Amino acid sequence: MSNEMSVTPFPYSRVRPAYTAGGTRELGVTALARQLDLDDDHLNGHWCSRCQGIWYGLMLEAECPVCGNRNG
Repeated sequence: MSNEMSVTPFPYSRVRPAYTAGGTRELGVTALARQLDLDDDHLNGHWCSRCQGIWYGLMLEAECPVCGNRNG
């Protein structure tokens, strides 16, 4: 039995997203942030590598509102 573990890299919030040929897409705001009626000052931008865009939500939210990706 091997003791090796697979580590998923964490996408740091201060890192620029990867360059995309078509530009970055705006993916919108999460349902929770809309339900709480939060203004822009309380939202954080999150990168979705699958959609190649930025979505906005609460700091601890991890799921892209468009595709459900949770891996940055």
